[in-house]
Amino acid sequence: MTVAEIQLAILNGTFTDRELRDINSTIVNILKADRKKKVAAAKSGLHVGMEVKFGHQRGKIIKINRTKCVVDTGGIRGRWNVPMTMCEAV
Repeated sequence: MTVAEIQLAILNGTFTDRELRDINSTIVNILKADRKKKVAAAKSGLHVGMEVKFGHQRGKIIKINRTKCVVDTGGIRGRWNVPMTMCEAV
C-alpha cells in the first residue's frame, strides 16, 4: 500500500482500533529510533570545552547530558540547555 492508500483506508474506517494503535506504535518506534541515531551522531562530534553555535547564539559546552548540552554563552545570557542536534562546531 502507498501512503495515500493507507490514509484513505484510515479515513474510510477500514482499520479496527487495534490495527490503528499498532500502526501508530510502529510509526512512533521508527521516529524514536531515527531521533536516537541523530542524537548519537551529534554526540560523537561534541566534547566539553568545544565552541559551538546554536541559532544566533555562540558559546562553550560546559556539560554533555543524555540528549542536550549545557552551553555557556557568557555574560548576562548565561547557560542554555541545547539539543545536541542544534549544536554546530565553530
